[in-house]
Amino acid sequence: MHLLNRYGVAVLGLLLMLFSYGVAAQTSSTGWLQMPEHPPVQVRLSLTGEQQGEQIQALLEVQLDDDWKTYWRSPGAGGIPPTLSWQEQSHGINEVSWQWPFPQQFEVSGLTTIGYAEAVHFPLTLEVNQPQGVLAGVLTMSSCTNVCVLTDFPIRLAYDTNQLHPDASTIAKYESALDKVPTMQSESDDTRATWSATSAQLAVEITRDSDWLTPTLYLHSEQPELEDVEFKLNELRLDGAKLIAVYAVSHWLELPDLTATDWVVSVRDENLLQAYAVTARAGSIASQAATQVASPSLLWILALALVGGLILNIMPCVLPVLGLKLQSVMSSGGVSQQRIRRQFLATAFGVIASFWLLALGLIALRASGASIGWGIQFQNPYFILLMVIVTWLFALSLFDAVTVRLPQRLHNWSATTGSDHSYLGHFTQGALATLLATPCTAPFLGTAVAFALAASVPTILVIFTALGVGMALPWLLVALWPKTVQLLPKPGAWLAWVKPIMGLLLLATTVWLLTLLFNFVSFSAISLLVIVLLVLSLLMIGRRYGKRGVLITLGGSFLAGAATIAVLLLTLNKWAPQLPPDHHWQELNRTAIDTALAADQVVFVDVTADWCVTCKANKLGVLLQDPVYSSLAAGDIVRLRGDWTMTNEQITAYLRSNNTYGVPFNKVYGPAAPQGIALPTILTSQAVLSALAQARGEHIQLED
Repeated sequence: MHLLNRYGVAVLGLLLMLFSYGVAAQTSSTGWLQMPEHPPVQVRLSLTGEQQGEQIQALLEVQLDDDWKTYWRSPGAGGIPPTLSWQEQSHGINEVSWQWPFPQQFEVSGLTTIGYAEAVHFPLTLEVNQPQGVLAGVLTMSSCTNVCVLTDFPIRLAYDTNQLHPDASTIAKYESALDKVPTMQSESDDTRATWSATSAQLAVEITRDSDWLTPTLYLHSEQPELEDVEFKLNELRLDGAKLIAVYAVSHWLELPDLTATDWVVSVRDENLLQAYAVTARAGSIASQAATQVASPSLLWILALALVGGLILNIMPCVLPVLGLKLQSVMSSGGVSQQRIRRQFLATAFGVIASFWLLALGLIALRASGASIGWGIQFQNPYFILLMVIVTWLFALSLFDAVTVRLPQRLHNWSATTGSDHSYLGHFTQGALATLLATPCTAPFLGTAVAFALAASVPTILVIFTALGVGMALPWLLVALWPKTVQLLPKPGAWLAWVKPIMGLLLLATTVWLLTLLFNFVSFSAISLLVIVLLVLSLLMIGRRYGKRGVLITLGGSFLAGAATIAVLLLTLNKWAPQLPPDHHWQELNRTAIDTALAADQVVFVDVTADWCVTCKANKLGVLLQDPVYSSLAAGDIVRLRGDWTMTNEQITAYLRSNNTYGVPFNKVYGPAAPQGIALPTILTSQAVLSALAQARGEHIQLED
């Protein structure tokens, strides 16, 4: 009996020891934490059980489902790195050292971000100041797919240095994660960074003992004022053991001075992971390639914006509204110069204010992480529908079938200013011209817009103001010299025909806008919309001109349509150029480009949209005409087309990677031009053929 009691006590003691060990083992981890509001992300904080002096090793595991990603310590555009915020309940902890495995680069919503996918393990080192303590805080983790979610995980973990037991599984994960963290190299004169404020570039030069192979670099700084600085790698040159990386530097608000700032350059080259500490020093970046990619001055961009805005006035998108304005001027005979000045100033202000509105909208979209670009509102069917209604109403007003009535207060203001015509109407003409101009990309416009959308908020506003002033320049000149109106033909009986002709031009614009809706809605839905607009048009005409007016409209429309069809059928083969069938185009993606380049083929990229008038002109006037058409049919050419008619994150990311924000965009890649040769906005046969020839065989050496 005594023996049994002794065995029982021994077994009970053993069980208590096992239980105590189990409790200790259990309390060395938080277990997997998953928040109900965001299930795709799970985290777990575990102690490895190993201790070196006052330092305890810990491992933060993050599991990401599907396409969710989280961020590195310098996350790129729009990202937020994970952070641990300790609460007052924490005690016994002096500091937590967070180590970061080497990340990868992603394109999310058109933005370049740096982080991790699927899973990542962060090695942590806890510096403790007493044998027992509690880790209590909140882990804030940002995760993104096409949307971003910020999730808070409550962390609570007690430790007792006397009860730590090494856990083989956690130790193995910790050591594996540590192997993915770049090893900090000792400071050397062979590593330096040069900051050029004039070109807004940072050049990093690293020389090591062995030759560089295929390095990937990321920059990080611990200085808080540099958190929102963004980098775009413009040039990476390898010369044996020397590496030179040149970055274009930007900031969403105002670019800080990087002189004397400290940076860590993390590099992966094949299986080698290294980190280098550098301090940026002011200097010039004079390499040939760096000079080629140097950021143009703001004054030069403003000049391009003025010219690009001015050219928009002669683009086909704007001509109907331009004609509408000229008609209103010619019909206002006897109007005082003061009134003419005010009317043209109202139109000019409508143009400029619309550019401000576009700029503010793009700024808001960029801040939210959404895709941005010139003309993206035409990717929205509701905007197109609004423009259909607006142009339709303007057209009917030119036939005197509808009158837009102002609110009484605006009507009183118009009367007190002595104006026979509403200044709001002239303002609206300017605004409408701007909105109709956005599907067109005029020469110089693309460069100015690309520079603006990659710059700070004040710079965006300044450049878009210059675009607005450029487009409004003809109206501003007339406002300065109202006597120029006298150069226009005098009002007369002939003017009665001008108004309906302008109305027909606006109706043609309405029809063009209706065709764009085919990309978004069914034929039956558009047919119903057309019927509704026709019925409303006839009702308005009937109210203004009676039944006779309705019959004349119906009869005239039928005769005009029949005559147009007959003329086209009889003469089309004589005067219209015979266009060949379009080539077979593959869908644009980066993999297709890389595959073609690996096979020493030439790649011709065409990014277009149905609502882009300039794209249509390039296609009909150059791509479907010889000699370009025959050249693109060559066996060594791969044709890739990106359709930006509707929102496409992949196409947006490609455009942004090429520092452009609108269409058309064309680029040629080849064995001698793996980085690609960008073509001008308005294509010419010479530009295309020259780029194809250069991509095939011309080789350009980069020189120091």
